[in-house]
Amino acid sequence: ASLQFNEYDEFLLFGVTGSGKTEIYIRLIEEALKLGKDSIMLVQEISLTPQTVDRFLSRFGEEKIAVLHSKLSVGERYDQWKKIERGDAKIVIGARSAIFAPVTNLGIIIIDEEHDSSYKSEANPKYDAKQVAKYIAKQNNCPLVFGSATPDINTYYKAKTLGKIELLELTKRANNSSLPKVSIIDLKQELANGNRSMLSRELYQEIEENLKQKRQTILFLNRRGYSTFIMCRDCGYTVKCKNCNISLTYHSYEKKLKCHYCGYEQEIVKVCPECHSEKIRYFGTGTQKLEQEIIK
Repeated sequence: ASLQFNEYDEFLLFGVTGSGKTEIYIRLIEEALKLGKDSIMLVQEISLTPQTVDRFLSRFGEEKIAVLHSKLSVGERYDQWKKIERGDAKIVIGARSAIFAPVTNLGIIIIDEEHDSSYKSEANPKYDAKQVAKYIAKQNNCPLVFGSATPDINTYYKAKTLGKIELLELTKRANNSSLPKVSIIDLKQELANGNRSMLSRELYQEIEENLKQKRQTILFLNRRGYSTFIMCRDCGYTVKCKNCNISLTYHSYEKKLKCHYCGYEQEIVKVCPECHSEKIRYFGTGTQKLEQEIIK
């Protein structure tokens, strides 16, 4: 790729998990250093783990690096900030707010796991670190590199279809190790074949096979509670939170309807408050329902 450290350009490094994206970031930062330029690397707050940072520390040494994250005390944050401002730190690694670091001679901005929602700040002042990064890269005439194994659909569209971002693909894992097998099963099809349970036949068989072999199974479902919304079959009324106006979730153990945003809870509804029909039905599935089905 034609990556120049003195002109603004955008790149998407689209690499499967374990394809060596971090190694590429390290080499880009090394190149920038050779030219006497500084780097900012944004990572998800959750990836600011010692092992991620250690890889950079062992390659570049502690004195060249400033790490900014939410666990720093005000004093520590001040020390890191000053280290950057003095020009002692040549590499800034941090979560979204690190994009504002007072780097004097910027050569490259890297945003790892660029699809992650944590790059948008919900607290005031609200900002999107990716948009800020674009502006700063333009101001400093330096390249901006987005990296992900699952790019944001907007970024991917700009790269693949519009050609506004240069697309760089890494299709193989380092050491050619194989990727896990993934099956996507359409539950609509299962319903059509008369399977009304939450588990597809294939998943049921796989769990059964695991149990026979005394192996463990992890089921992941990103919905708490028993049912995700409650609706009247006659008039379409759904039970919503009086504070947030979003659907309340039914929790079967406490026999309550709860709001997962503000914590508001109320008793279960048996008659529709709008049309007084008794056809109140519970839709969607949560972890409690899955747990019951698995026990059965």
